[in-house]
Amino acid sequence: MDYFDILNKEFKKAQEVADMARKKGYDVDTNVEITPAPDLPARVEGIIGVKGIADMIRNESEGKSREVLAFSIVKNICNDDKFGSIEQKLALSVKVGLAILTEGIVVAPTEGIQGIALHKNPDGTEYAAVLYAGPIRGAGGTSAALSVALADYGRRLLNIGAYKPQQNEIERYIEEIQ
Repeated sequence: MDYFDILNKEFKKAQEVADMARKKGYDVDTNVEITPAPDLPARVEGIIGVKGIADMIRNESEGKSREVLAFSIVKNICNDDKFGSIEQKLALSVKVGLAILTEGIVVAPTEGIQGIALHKNPDGTEYAAVLYAGPIRGAGGTSAALSVALADYGRRLLNIGAYKPQQNEIERYIEEIQ
């Protein structure tokens, strides 16, 4: 018996013990919340909680790096009306893309991205703002930065305008950088 067979066998035994313990009713919930996730698409669907995401990822993943896959999924979600409003599509696509980048093993996609809000530039055009929280740090610097790129790609697909910084903001950034 090889190593992975042993792991699967022992996991199944542990799952059965957990199921039996929960069925005794001493806990508030009688079901074990964590479901096995054999691959990246299943892990992503499990943490995001939207049915069908795993199949979408599997259909797109052939021969693609995680980075390319993340952008492909952003495109698929943004182009699919079943995912709701523009803000909902953009938020979901960025969370799923980030979950792919982080291999579905950290809470950054669900807890670190609080959502996407549409705001107005002074000229009245809209732009998308990603609302971050502390757990985004768990994604790591590269993946957190790529979440901004995912959001920018999604907002372009959804025809949302760009943020237009004001002259005083630009001058402040120049001063801070110097």
